[in-house]
Amino acid sequence: MKTFIRTFTCLALLGVFISGIFFVSEDPYSINKKQTNLGETRSVAELVFSTNRLELKDKIETTILNSEVRNLTLKTLASFIWKFQEQSKLLDYQFFNTEIFYGIGGEVFPKYTTCSFYNFKNIVINEIDGTKIIFLLMPLKQEIESHRLHKLQTDSAVCSNSKNFDIFKSEFQNDSIKFVDIYEIFNSNDKRFYESGDTHWNDLGVKTVFLEIIKISHNLTELELQKSGTLKENNLVLKRLGLIDKTVLQNQFKINFESNENKKLLIIHDSYFEKFYVSEEFVNKYFDPEYLNWSKFQNMSKSEADNLLKEYEVVIIESSIDTFFEERVLVFRK
Repeated sequence: MKTFIRTFTCLALLGVFISGIFFVSEDPYSINKKQTNLGETRSVAELVFSTNRLELKDKIETTILNSEVRNLTLKTLASFIWKFQEQSKLLDYQFFNTEIFYGIGGEVFPKYTTCSFYNFKNIVINEIDGTKIIFLLMPLKQEIESHRLHKLQTDSAVCSNSKNFDIFKSEFQNDSIKFVDIYEIFNSNDKRFYESGDTHWNDLGVKTVFLEIIKISHNLTELELQKSGTLKENNLVLKRLGLIDKTVLQNQFKINFESNENKKLLIIHDSYFEKFYVSEEFVNKYFDPEYLNWSKFQNMSKSEADNLLKEYEVVIIESSIDTFFEERVLVFRK
C-alpha cells in the first residue's frame, strides 16, 4: 500500500509539472484559452531558419498553447487522477488546486479564504423606507456537509463562519433588514442542498431559500415546495477546475405560489446567482429583477450604495459567507 501511494504521488507530481508547462498563468483553468503571437504569420519551420530566436520561441509557445494535444494531455491527466479520487476514502489527490479540494467519493469543496472573527464596530446598514433588505450569506459547503469530508480533512477544512453570521444578524436585523438563516435551514434535515461536483447550491437549495425570500417580500406565512421533475445537469465547478465531465440526474422543484405583483428587485450577488444555478425565468415569476455583481457594488461609496438601494422595493444581498466577512461587508463601513 505504501509503495502504491508513493508511486501515485510521484505520478501526480509529474502531472503537476506537465500541467505547469502547458498552462498559462493568467487563466490556469481555461483549457481553451487561445494565445496570439503578435501578428507573426510564418510557420515554425520557416522560423527555424530565421535569425530571430525570440520570434521562434513565441511561435513554438503559441503552437503548444493552442494545441489539441495540450488539451487532451490535461484531460487525460485529470481523468487518471479522478479514477483514484472517486474510490478514495482517505486522500484528496487535488492537493495542488488553489480553489477546490475533494472529499469522499470525489465530492467537490471550496477552499476558504479566511477563518477569523469579524469586528462590526464601524459597519452601518441604514433602514430605508419602502425597501426590504434581505441578506443571504451562503455557508461553505463543508460547513453543512462535513460528513462528506475525509477524516483527515475535518479539522483543517471546516471553518465555522456561523458565529460571525449570528453576531451580524443580531446586530443588524430589524423590521426592514431581514436575514434568511441558511445555516438553520440546511442543517434542519438530511436533504442535499449542494451539487456533488460543485461548490454551489442545487435546485432544492435555490428553491428552499427562495421560499423564505418570497415569504418575507410578499408578507406570506404558508408556502410549499413541490417536485416538478428531473433534469440532467453538469457539475460546473468539477468541469471548470477539475476538467471532469460528470453529468447527473437532478431533482427539480417549484414553489406553490403565483404572484399577482412582481416587486422591483435588486440582487447583489456573486457566483451563486449565475444563470447556471438560478435561472432568470424562475426569478421573473415573482419579481422584476435587476442584477449587480459584487465587483461593482463594493467599489461604491456608502452614500452611492444607500442611494441605489432606495430605488427598489426588495434588495437581496447575497454572498459567500467567508468572502463577505473578509472584504465585502466593508462597503457598509461608515
